[in-house]
This record gives sequence, C-alpha cells and structure tokens, in this order.
Amino acid sequence: MLLLRLILVLSLCWIARCDLLDLYVQHMDETMRTLAYRNRHHPKDITFRIKRSLHEEPLLRVGTFKKQRLDVDKEWYAQWKAKRKIPYKDDGLDFPNSREENLDTDQHELVNNTSRLLNRESEETTITMSVEMNDTLDVFDIEYSTEELSKSNDTVLSDQQSIEYQDPIVESREETTQTLDFQGDGEIEGNSQFEIISETGTAGPRLFDDPILKRIPKSRDRVPKKYIPPTDKLAKLLRGTKYHDLDETVDNRPRRSIKEPKFTRHEKLDDDGEVILEWDPSDDKMVTFKVTAKTLGYVGIGFNEKNHMKGADILLAWVDDHTGTVNLLDSHGIEDPDAALVTDTSQDVKVLGGSQNKTHTSVIFSRNWQTCDPQDHRLTGDTIRVLWALHPSDPELNTAIWPGDKRGGKALRLRTAAPHAPPRQTQDIKHWDVKLNQPPVSDNVDTTYWCKIFKAPHKEKHHMIGYTPLVEKENEDLVHHIILYECASTLSILGHHARIVGASCYSPTMPREWESCLQPVLAWARGSTGEWLPEHVGIPIAEHAEGSYYMLEVHYNNPTMKKVVDSSGVRLHLTPKLRPEEAGILVAGVAVSPLHLIPPRQKEYATAGYCTPHCTNTMFPENGVNIVSVALHSHLAGRRLSLKHIRQGKELPRIVQDNHFDFEYQQSHTLEKEVKVLPGDELVAECVYGTLDRTKPTLGGYAASQEMCLAFIVHYPRTPLAACYSMTPVKHLFKTLGVYSFKGVTMDHLEKLFLTTRTDTVTIPSTGQQQLPIYPATRASEEIDEDLIKEAKSALRAMRDYTVEHDNDNVFSRLIIEEPEEFRGRTLAEHMLALPWTEELLARSIEQSLYHGRHMTFCRKRDDKLALPADIQTFPNYTALPETNETTCSEMAKLSGASRNSYMSFIAFVTIFITTIVIS
Repeated sequence: MLLLRLILVLSLCWIARCDLLDLYVQHMDETMRTLAYRNRHHPKDITFRIKRSLHEEPLLRVGTFKKQRLDVDKEWYAQWKAKRKIPYKDDGLDFPNSREENLDTDQHELVNNTSRLLNRESEETTITMSVEMNDTLDVFDIEYSTEELSKSNDTVLSDQQSIEYQDPIVESREETTQTLDFQGDGEIEGNSQFEIISETGTAGPRLFDDPILKRIPKSRDRVPKKYIPPTDKLAKLLRGTKYHDLDETVDNRPRRSIKEPKFTRHEKLDDDGEVILEWDPSDDKMVTFKVTAKTLGYVGIGFNEKNHMKGADILLAWVDDHTGTVNLLDSHGIEDPDAALVTDTSQDVKVLGGSQNKTHTSVIFSRNWQTCDPQDHRLTGDTIRVLWALHPSDPELNTAIWPGDKRGGKALRLRTAAPHAPPRQTQDIKHWDVKLNQPPVSDNVDTTYWCKIFKAPHKEKHHMIGYTPLVEKENEDLVHHIILYECASTLSILGHHARIVGASCYSPTMPREWESCLQPVLAWARGSTGEWLPEHVGIPIAEHAEGSYYMLEVHYNNPTMKKVVDSSGVRLHLTPKLRPEEAGILVAGVAVSPLHLIPPRQKEYATAGYCTPHCTNTMFPENGVNIVSVALHSHLAGRRLSLKHIRQGKELPRIVQDNHFDFEYQQSHTLEKEVKVLPGDELVAECVYGTLDRTKPTLGGYAASQEMCLAFIVHYPRTPLAACYSMTPVKHLFKTLGVYSFKGVTMDHLEKLFLTTRTDTVTIPSTGQQQLPIYPATRASEEIDEDLIKEAKSALRAMRDYTVEHDNDNVFSRLIIEEPEEFRGRTLAEHMLALPWTEELLARSIEQSLYHGRHMTFCRKRDDKLALPADIQTFPNYTALPETNETTCSEMAKLSGASRNSYMSFIAFVTIFITTIVIS
C-alpha cells in the first residue's frame, strides 16, 4: 500500500510537472526582478511562468543588441566548466560579479583594449540593435557597421560609457544629456568580454560577458555611468524623434511598422507659455506626447473631466539631476489637493526620450488611447481637461505633492482633427474689427444681450477667411458668446443706427429694422480661439453695392451683477481675392423658447431639434452641401451634444459629437473630412442635459441658467437657407404635462402668442430676461391677426391678479390651470414643480413624448422669410446608428486569463479526478 501511494504521488507530480527547485528559482527571479525574469516575462504577463533551464545554450547579447546563438563545442564547454574555480556560491540573482575570473586564459580571447576590435577596418561586421518597447512600440532596429564604430573609439566600450545627445528645441546643448535605460540602470564594465558574429557567421574577437544592460545595485561610492551613442541614428532613436518603418520579423513575430511621430497638435497650457504640450494623434492605438516645461524639477500632466484632482489621471515626468535619467511615473490624484499622488498599480506610459538644460525640461512619452486601467482616463475626441503642474525639484522616492501655486488646466480635444491653420501668405489679408463702443452692462440683472449695427468698411465684395475674438481681459468671465449677423435689409436708416452705441437685443428699445439681421456670419463662444476656414472656402462680406449692414450680438453673463463697461468684439480677417467656394452658416437645433423643457433631478435628459427633409430638399442644390465645421452650443446643464445625419430612414455617422461638453470650452469642431448633406437628408441636433443639482425645471432661454441646443454649421456652397430648426408645439407640451386648458385664454391664442417676437410685455420675467425664439416662425405683422394678439395679451395681463410673484418668475407662472379639475387653480409653474420628477417612469415618459413626438418645424431663409410654412410633424422613425462594437476591458482580461490558465486548469482537474478515484 505504501508503494502504491508513493507511485501515485510521483505520478501526480509528473502530471503537474512539479519541480520544486525550479519553482524556487522562479520565485526568487520574480521577487528580485532578475535578468532572467525580465527576459522571459512580459511586464504585463507576470503570472505566466517559463521553466528556467540550467542547460541553455549560451547566447550572445551585447548591451541591448539582438540575441544571437553561438556554436559552442559542448564537450569542451563541459570540460571548461568542470575545471573553473569560483571562490563563492552561484549568484542566484544572475548579476555580473567582478570577482569572478577565468583561470584558464588559453580557452578565451580576452579583449582588454577596444582598439583591437575597432581598428579592424578590413572586417565589415554589422551589429544589429533591438530595443524592446513593450506593447505599443514592439521592436525597432538600427544597423551600423564597424566603420562607423571606429569613428567613436574614444567613446564606445570605455570604462565609463554614456549616451549624450542634444535636443534641438533646447538652447543650452552642452548640458543636455540622456541616459539609456530600457532594462534598468545599464552599465557595461570596461573589460567586459564580447563576441561579434559577422553576417557570414564567422566569429570575430570574443567580447563575452553579460549581454544586456542590467540593473546593477547602486552603492554609495559608485556613480552611475552613462552611455554615449556611437552614431547619429542612435541619438535620434533615443530622443524618440526618429522611427523607422520595418517589414522584417523578430523571433518569428511580425514586427510592427513604427513611424516618426509628427507633432501636428500644439497647445500652450498656461498663459505664460511655461508648459507646452505637443502630441501626435495619428495612430489608432496610441498617442505620443511631448511636454516642454520651464522647470528643472518635475512637470505633471493630468487628464480629468474638470479642473480638480479627484480621479485625475496624472503623469509625473522629470530628468534626474545626477544621472540624467528620464523618469515617468503613472499616478492618480485623490480628493485632497495637498496630498501626495498615488502611484498606479499598472504603469501604462512609455518613455521615448527626454532632455534638460539650464531652464527647461522636455520629455517625450507614449500611451494607449485606452489602457484598460481603471486608474487611467480613456482619451477620445471628446473635450477633456488637461491639467498641468510645475515643481522646482525632482520627486523624492518617486512620490510628489501636486503643487498649489504652479498648476492649472486647459480644456482640449486630443483626438479630433487639428483646426485649419492661417494662410501662409498674408500680404493680401486685411482685418476689420467689429467691437462694441463701451455700452454699460446692467448691474441689476444677471443676463444682458447687447446689439449694435455696423456698416461694412468697403463696397467691394470680400471673403472672410477667419476670425479671432477681441475680448477684454478683465471681462473674460462675463462675455459668454458673440455672434455677428448679416442684415437682410439695406435700408439707409441702418446707417444712422450704426452711429449709436446700440440697444438691448430683442427688447422694446431695439428698432424693428434690426429684426432682419438674422443670418450668422460667425459665432464665437467661451473658450474658443476663433476659426480659420480651409484655403478654398470664404464667407462673403459686403455683397450689396448700396451698403451692407451687420449686427453684433454680445451676451454678458453677470451672476454677481457688477457694473461693467466693455468693448469686446471680433476681428474679421478679409481678402479681396475671392476663393473658389463661397460658404455660409446654417443654424439647426431647438428654437430658444420656454417651450424647451428640461426637468430637474435628472442624470441624463435628452432633447432634439429637427431639420426636415422637406426643407433640405427645397433649399439645397442638387449636389448637396459640404460641411466644413460645426460649433455646438449649450449652457451650464449641457453634458453630451451631437449633430446627427439621417438619409432615407437610416442614420449615417455623426457629423460631430462631444460626450463631455464643457461650457467653458466651446471651440468649433473642425471636420477631418468634409461631410456632404444631400437634398432630402435630415439633421437632428441632440442635447443631453444633467440636472441632478437643480430642484426646479429648466426652460429654454437666453440666460446661462436657462438652456439652448444649437448647432452653427459652416458649409458650402452657400444657400438661401439661414435656419432649419424645431420646437415643441404648445398644445403638445401642455398635454404631455397633463394640462388641457387655462383660465381666460385659449390654446390657440397661446400658440400664436408663442410664435411672435413682440410678446415681451408678458414674457419678460421680473429679472428682465427675454424668453423669445431665436428664429421665430412668424412676425407680429404677418400671418397673425393683430386683434388676436391683443386679445391674448389682454387675457394674460388680467391673469396677473391671480398670480403670486415668485423669485423665478416666468410666463408659466401667469397661466392658471382650469382643466383637469384636480389641478385647477394652480399656476403651470406650480404644477411643474409638484410633479414627481425623481420617478424614472415619469421622466422617461415625458422625454419620449417631447423628443420622439410632435415637432413644429421651421425653414427660414436669409431674407427673413419662411421658405416653407411652419408645419407640425412627427419625429422621424429611422434606423439608428449601431453602437461601436468594442470588446470591453473586462472581457479582454477575462479572455486573456482564460487562455493563459486553460492548461493549468486542465492539469488541476485531472489531478483532482485521479486523487478522488484513488481515495474512494
């Protein structure tokens, strides 16, 4: 029985391939991160074990050169191994030991003078270097001959070898150094032994010792050595600024083609230009960054949705003051801004190069767009806050505190197309400054819209090829947006109006002639730096010989209600050389009106503005229009904005989309490829809002606390169409809210009242804010009976006797519900407050009804007339764009783990099965 048990145990051990000595050695390798461990284990696959054999054939490895096998006489090798004497035990850590010496020198060719190797001009020996770059930059090679090596015999293979290079962006080149450190703190002993294998396979002089730059334990009396590149190619490689396309394979693995990074994107992260970020977004898998900062300590670069530390993905980069080593630490921030950063468990960034001079530090690194690390942010084309921080000294013990003074953040879109650049030739470019003339901003309201008329500075037609904002520095926090409209009217009275300081927009003091100024020429909003058009596109300015007029609209958001005098505006860049394509701006979205309803306490609530196929089919040319750029606009509750494109009942790829809309950064979206919209196509501007912090419903309006959902679409060729938008019909909105009639006014009266602009006597709240459609369907002087308007207004005024004034007074607080009976006597505002918005079924039901239900659609031309009668249509039923089918990170990890452990699971199952049988 004992013998049977012994046989069983031995069998199980054989099945499980148990090797206690091997497991112990592997454990020590893994614990100490020895050379064998690093060579055999991928950094992200440390659980996969390969048995370490004590009888491997010797490998030739020179520095970080490619491994090559030597043809060694095994019988001679066994005899030599038996005769060698080592005065101490085997070094299990596999580090080179300077005490080890070969007592039988006849069996080796010792090279103590590198000139013996370097002066052999007759040999055309070639050495191939390969540097492992983990997942993203697999392998790349640089080849050079011994002829090139002979030119550097004073710097190569010396006792202290270093790599020094000069970064072209740094002025003080003599102090710019870089340490080669791919596997660790590399060091090659001066009398190391190597063997060079030529391409023909013959062996040159032996230079035999540890092949790879190993991390040698640092002692207090040893200064880490540096490496000097023998060729310019190596210097360019280590700087990370030069890559080579490769088509060969390495170790039977296809080698990935690596191209030179082109830093097509460039941004100053701070006002003083002390932190400059460049990046190359051309690769689908990874992104390469280059950060240059005015510091000799560390520079921190972080990614987050807002300008705060909590949950931020932060990278610390610095060049060691003593060794010149470039360091990069992947970490994340916690809620406490003064606390030390927390190092990520997974380091998902790779150093490609770096330098430091007397004033600046520059580091080049790469990372994947999606690292599958929960402590990292996924980088997309959406708006993201890029955080920065500077510190005068290097981190201690690889930890650092996020500085309190030298830090900030800037909103950017890292993966989108770069904006169009200004033209190279500027001799024919003129500029026209359109600015306000110091109008007083009211100090008793939080929202002011100020309008002013301008006459074109010349009579000859020009093209606008770009614009830049002219916002006064001290008023940057107040100026919300600036729009320049072209006036359809050419009446000379507008010339007289151009001499005055302006008037409050959409108010009784604004002259009626200004109502024809509704065709946008440009639209700027907070955070934008302006826009340049493609070289073949221009927007016409001064088309009318008798005089062309424009209206500047500036929105001031003044929550602190301070008294301000401002002269902000825009600068138009014009050229008399007309470009081939003439462009215009089309506005799509939801009409700015209190009928645009967003409930409170909602994590996500979507609304949409609909542009019908009837409008595009009527107004677009046969070949359609080409969209160049789109500016999406919303206010403080906006979270996700997009412009959808539908053709023949099928949704096409989104024209633009931003899933992290930032109120403080409303830069227009430049399209990488122009999008063609054909006659009969439909456009949907969608806005998803977040109102978890709001207790009252949010209505559409001009104040920042109210909401908009607009898309300003730059397209060519220009068409007579100025706006294509929609709004919720009055009756449909009230029916959705469960209200059927109001006291003293009919639904027809209310519907027609909401469709006019001259309703300000009843729709202006107590704060003075206007609640008007930005593009009304009709005017008070057309299509509606004036007596009907007066009757409706009279009824609304009478209702004030029944109304209790509220702090958030609006038109809905003046409507008294009559039916249904259970709501009778309430104002519509009180009824909306009383609805249980936190109940998911109610909110989703209202969202479904207002989004996918009935829309009143408008198709308005540049001449201030409707191209088609206003019409109520049902939102289209189309085939939605399928979501991108991406394997999630958890699925990837699960599949990888299952594949890796399948063999061991099978062995464990067999072992347990056999044990069960024997015991039973």
